[in-house]
Amino acid sequence: MWEEMGLRRIFPRLPSKSLMRFKCVRKSWYTLISNPTFVENHLSNSMHNKLSTCVLFSRFVQSDTNPSEKELAFSFLYLRNDYDDAEHNINFFVEDIKFPLSSGQYIGLEVIESPYVIGHCDGIVCLNDSSGNVILCNPAIKEIKLLAKSGLPDWWGCAVGIGYDPKSKDYKVSRIASYRAEVYGDGLVLFPPRVEIYAFNTDSWREIKNNSLETEATVLFPDYFQMYFQGICYWVGYEQPKQYGFYDDEEQKAMVILFDTSDEKFHHILFPDSFYMYEEGSSFCYEMSYIMYCDLRIILWNGSIALFGINRFSAFPESYGVWVLDDFDGAKGSWTKHLTFDPLEGIKWVLEFWKSDEILMVNEDGDVVSYTLQTQNKLKILPMNIPSDFETIVYINSLVSITGGNTLESVVI
Repeated sequence: MWEEMGLRRIFPRLPSKSLMRFKCVRKSWYTLISNPTFVENHLSNSMHNKLSTCVLFSRFVQSDTNPSEKELAFSFLYLRNDYDDAEHNINFFVEDIKFPLSSGQYIGLEVIESPYVIGHCDGIVCLNDSSGNVILCNPAIKEIKLLAKSGLPDWWGCAVGIGYDPKSKDYKVSRIASYRAEVYGDGLVLFPPRVEIYAFNTDSWREIKNNSLETEATVLFPDYFQMYFQGICYWVGYEQPKQYGFYDDEEQKAMVILFDTSDEKFHHILFPDSFYMYEEGSSFCYEMSYIMYCDLRIILWNGSIALFGINRFSAFPESYGVWVLDDFDGAKGSWTKHLTFDPLEGIKWVLEFWKSDEILMVNEDGDVVSYTLQTQNKLKILPMNIPSDFETIVYINSLVSITGGNTLESVVI
């Protein structure tokens, strides 16, 4: 009994990789680690771990066994959040998990073609490929699953997101198919997107009402999935008139579009007013082409939802900025600018905030660099030769299983 009590205290603090190995040691350990309450406690510990941060990179690498074959590689970059020496060196290590493209046979595909990361929730990574397939993967426990084909037509494209419904305690994948249009006079009439939800508990898709994606005169289109946080999925998207001329594509209003995973309704919040430049005579208030900030992304900053982007207009000094969403109630809020900093010499792009004042960047050589805003100290962490088509997310290690998923025993860690 004392041993079991000790294990219940120690095991939830261990990495997923170690726990997966311990499941093979004893039957009692397997039962303990597979228990849903234990999985939930382990996830909670991972989410509140202030000592380290894990950043997941996905990229294609050459196969170790067949140089002509490519493999999808997930690289975990673990960073320590504390400094233990006078030079402020960052403690880190890298762990690679490779998925051969031929491993598509495990999930019903002949080959996994050009998958890209949509997002992640509680350790589950959502992938999409060029054929519209949605693939779920928990790299930490080596599970992968191809979802059944959606019943919605893929008209001009679709947006995908993943999140957790805290009320039903179920993970959900949302697919928003955009969009149908008909010629009307000298222009087009747009129809609102159709929305389908995949629920883990039922292992199936179902279409939901899309009323919250339209107003009397406009339709809303989620575009780029950003993140999930506390029951809400976030996209950068836009609003457009239902009826517009063939040459009025610029009449779009960029905004943040949210999806409540419990009530399954969409909401939207405009960007800060300072993001827009007024176009005199515009029939739709703002024009998409005149948003002052590019590379917009929604991030979690000091526990709050925030916008991060770079000023792209030459008329203004180029700079990065962070705006925090205040008084947010799930549907409404206001933006406050909290941070501005200038681009750094030799840096190609910004990856992620891994601490409130530290940012991961990539330099011109493809190396990962950490930059401290307060001290303006720049440290190279490691050479990774990151290509231009890589993707990255701040990742939470978890034991959350993909119901009905396949374990890739051939995957080497």
